[in-house]
Amino acid sequence: MSENKEQQATMEKMNADVWLIYAEISRMQAEKDKLKSESMKINCETFWYPVAIATGFYAAVGTVIVVAQKLFS
Repeated sequence: MSENKEQQATMEKMNADVWLIYAEISRMQAEKDKLKSESMKINCETFWYPVAIATGFYAAVGTVIVVAQKLFS
């Protein structure tokens, strides 16, 4: 009878350990998803910031050219 209780206690401990492992896996999966979304955000910023700077530069140069043409003509 006591052997059965010991086996049951051992099984309960093993089940608790398995649930802790599942919880840890879920936490790691959530952290991985968070890092993936942050990585995608950084990749988008890496592309769009130079595009925005180049657009602003071209707009400024165009404005200077238009103003220069109006002043000298």
